[in-house]
Amino acid sequence: MIIKEVIIENYLCYYGVKKFSLSNGLNIILGENGEGKTKFFEALEWLLNGDNNNLDHLVSKKALSEVEIDKSFRVRVEIVVEQYNEIKILSKQFTVKKKEENRCSVGNSILAGTEESSNGERNTVDGRELLEQIFPSQIRRYSMFKGEEELNIFDNADALINLINLFSEAKHYEKYESKGESLKVSAEKAVEQASRNNNKNQEQYNKLDFDIKSLEFRKHDKLTFLEVTNSNIEKTTKNIQEVEKYINNAEALDIINSRIKKIESEISKTEQLITENYTTSLFDEGWMLMNFETIHKEFADKVTNLSKERRTLQSEYDKQIGIKEGENRVKLSLLNDLVPLPIGTPSKAIMEEMIKEHICKVCNREAEEGSEALKFMNERLQQYLQSQSDDIPNEEIPEKLYKHNYINRLINLSTNQEDNLFKIRTINSEIEELFKFNQARKDDLVEFKHKLEKELIDRERIIGNSAIGSEKLSVVLKDYNSWQRDIKNLNIDLNGLQLEIDKISLQLKDLQEQKEKIDLTNVNNFLINTRNILRDIDTIFKDTKTRKFDEFISQLAEKSNQIFSRINIDAFTGTIDFRLIKTETRVRVKIQLLDENDFPFPENKSLETSKHISVLLAISELTKEVKAEKYPLIFDAPTSSFGESKMTEFLNLIYEAENQTIILIKDYIAKDENKNLYIKPEFEKVKRNKAFWVRLERPFDEKNLKTINTERIEL
Repeated sequence: MIIKEVIIENYLCYYGVKKFSLSNGLNIILGENGEGKTKFFEALEWLLNGDNNNLDHLVSKKALSEVEIDKSFRVRVEIVVEQYNEIKILSKQFTVKKKEENRCSVGNSILAGTEESSNGERNTVDGRELLEQIFPSQIRRYSMFKGEEELNIFDNADALINLINLFSEAKHYEKYESKGESLKVSAEKAVEQASRNNNKNQEQYNKLDFDIKSLEFRKHDKLTFLEVTNSNIEKTTKNIQEVEKYINNAEALDIINSRIKKIESEISKTEQLITENYTTSLFDEGWMLMNFETIHKEFADKVTNLSKERRTLQSEYDKQIGIKEGENRVKLSLLNDLVPLPIGTPSKAIMEEMIKEHICKVCNREAEEGSEALKFMNERLQQYLQSQSDDIPNEEIPEKLYKHNYINRLINLSTNQEDNLFKIRTINSEIEELFKFNQARKDDLVEFKHKLEKELIDRERIIGNSAIGSEKLSVVLKDYNSWQRDIKNLNIDLNGLQLEIDKISLQLKDLQEQKEKIDLTNVNNFLINTRNILRDIDTIFKDTKTRKFDEFISQLAEKSNQIFSRINIDAFTGTIDFRLIKTETRVRVKIQLLDENDFPFPENKSLETSKHISVLLAISELTKEVKAEKYPLIFDAPTSSFGESKMTEFLNLIYEAENQTIILIKDYIAKDENKNLYIKPEFEKVKRNKAFWVRLERPFDEKNLKTINTERIEL
């Protein structure tokens, strides 16, 4: 879309009808402050974005003063545009009727549209629909800027996301992503319902489902707090940066801030290393067992004596019964009245291992195939297996001397405690080392805090020597130090929230895996496979959208940096970086300048302005490529921080961009010795397609609005 004409009639300082015929290129409108330059921008803004409130404030006082009482005239702003080789006219106007001197009534504003066919016929169309057609609202947001401050629309990280979603191919995948998510959710519900209908593991399944939903609710809360904390960090950081603009020695301040941040990080890390929860360690770390070894020895001796006594009694009992199995079992042990080993010693696994390897690992002798030793080991294993079996004929089952095997449990308990003795013996030294470690860290903290105090004093000194007025210094210093503390505390909160979220995520993953194991046993394969396929499809759609999103970011960064370098020829610029910030709840993009080491650095106003304009021009180019359509950029005083030389280079760059741009500036205008305005010869060096000079018609009464009329002079 190209704006061919702008017509302003009786709007504020524009008395009568003023027509600006514009070019499809660079259009420059020069005007000193207060001469009508900004009112041109506001007229377009009223047409394209304005409301219908306070219309009487928009009336030209000169027009009102010159019309007779009870006579009417109109206030109008109109644009004639060309789009797809068709002429379209958008007009906004209202009627003014003079009631008496200095008083009038106004009608409702009307937004009217007209389309002109190729044969010259004109048809009236709905104005609102035509406006959206020729200049969509989401495009206008990135096309009209008043002053340098409005250029920083991308300080709001969501603004760039909205733009990317508008122009990148990622938007084409939104419907697929939505459908993929819907199908996946339906499949998940089908699997869950089928699993619930199966009585097997139902109680466990319901508990898992309840726990998962509870954790998801907690995680959502934590993520909400995380977003709020991130937002507060961004706002506080911006406040700090605003204050730092007033600091004289910004470089020294930046260095000190870096040192302070590093020291605060060391303090935080050191504080986390100190562990003084000694009460918990008494139980969780087993410190209360430090004098347990003597108790264990007494316990082990009693278990050994009890075991030996039990085996002795069992041996005597077996002798008295004289059953065949008992005779075979104790034959060898009775030869010298020895107390036999327990039936389970060595264990079943050890006995099988020795038989398999043909070696006795008790006496470390070979037991060849067919040997008495191997035969004995096989018989010993069979005795153990029989002792564990209940399949003994009734007539062969003697009355047991010991009905339970509690002795073995005591032996196992004693053996297990024996394994822990080594750790118990180290508890004393562990406690001593922890006390020494904690004290060393406390000493480090004292040193770090001393260094921090010194750096804070130095920072206050730098701020104290700044250009801020003395009456504001105490307030600014108080706010600055308060914000620095806020940033520190907010970052601590942020880290804490992230740790909690990570912990909940791990718990959720574990519970969901348990739930899926139950699904695999309760649900038929068709449902499981269908769900898995739809999960993969959903992932593919999401990944594809993300990839297209990243591709657009890469294109935007490349084009922005090309333009940025051309605007700032022979000057340090750094690199425009588009930092993607992803969380589980939102995606944002942050724009910043990085130095050669990829570190952010303070931007002066000129560099900041050229950064924003570079991004906007890059977006304009991408709009043309992606949408096969282009839209004008309209700037009012966007480069007031530029010097005249840089301004000329900037305008020549815009000229070469071959995109319709309307720039309203006060540069190149000066006053002669008689205080008459004139355009400097340097303006001849500026390449442009069209240029206009707007200035108040002379003479005029600076205290009487009825004498004000802005002239339009085409250069």
